[in-house]
Amino acid sequence: MRIIGADDPILPSALAVPHLAFAEPGTHVGHAGTPQLTEAVDARAADGSVERAIARIRAGLTAVAAAVEQGSVLSAGQHQPLAGITEIVGVGTLPTARRRGLALAVTAALVADARARGAATVFLSAGDNDVAQIYARLGFRKIGTALIAEPAE
Repeated sequence: MRIIGADDPILPSALAVPHLAFAEPGTHVGHAGTPQLTEAVDARAADGSVERAIARIRAGLTAVAAAVEQGSVLSAGQHQPLAGITEIVGVGTLPTARRRGLALAVTAALVADARARGAATVFLSAGDNDVAQIYARLGFRKIGTALIAEPAE
C-alpha cells in the first residue's frame, strides 16, 4: 500500500484500475484482471487522464493511493484536498482481486494521507449499501443522501 507520486511509473495503472472496477460494479469477484489492465492503461494515456492527474498531484490537488502486488496495481483511489476538506473518490479494486480487503486498505491510506495534509473533514460517497458497510469499518457514517440532476433526454 502506498501513495503514488506524479513520477511513479505505476500511476497510469492506478488510474486505470478503478475504471475496470466500476465497469463490474459490486463487491463480488469479477472477470476483469491484469490482462485487461493494459488496455485500460492505454485508454487513460490516450484520453489525457494521466497528464491531468500528474499536474493535479504536483499542484497538491490530488493524492493517489494504490495496493500493489508483484508490481501490479490491484486497487487504487484518490482524494482531492482543498482548504482542510477532502473527498475520497474513485476507489476501486480489479475485479479478479476483490474480497481481499484491498479497497478498505486503500481508503485507510487515503484517510491517513488526508489527515497528514491537515484535512479536518474527509468525506466520500458509497455506490451502494454493501460498499457503505465497508467504509463504516473505517469510521465513516451516513449523514445524508446524495442526489444528481442529469440532463433530460
